[in-house]
Amino acid sequence: MDEERLRALQAAAREEADEAWADVLEVRLGGRVFGLPASDVTEVARPMPLTPVPMAPDHFLGLGNIHGQIVCVIEPCRLLGLPEPEGEDDEFTRLVCLRHPRMRVAMRVDAAPAIYRVREERLPARDAGCTNDVYGSVRVERRDGESELPLLNAAALLHE
Repeated sequence: MDEERLRALQAAAREEADEAWADVLEVRLGGRVFGLPASDVTEVARPMPLTPVPMAPDHFLGLGNIHGQIVCVIEPCRLLGLPEPEGEDDEFTRLVCLRHPRMRVAMRVDAAPAIYRVREERLPARDAGCTNDVYGSVRVERRDGESELPLLNAAALLHE
């Protein structure tokens, strides 16, 4: 490889490394597909038996134990007005643990099949006081082509 071509490749690699990237987790809820910025997520776990809490709000499924930590588990379909899954959890069901300043909380999703890397500039700005459950969308490259993913606002779902 000649020296000029090598310099061009190195410059392109440096330019790409300088760009800011963000990860977006694809989640499926009530037959719809959403994106969730990975900065809002602490981990994705398999479902486990939950302990019900008497007199809790309708969307509160119960308490779970993830790595020895008590986690509040919510059903976002009830908050978003989406159809809830029928029957038991299946092999695709996941608990997406959300970043929260005061408690450990997870939302039950039908599936979390993929993570997409997008340029940070393509993510819409989320105002601090935004109370919409969905605050915009981002274009991602999926296996079946490009797609727009509506972005869930985790803070609004948790009523922060």
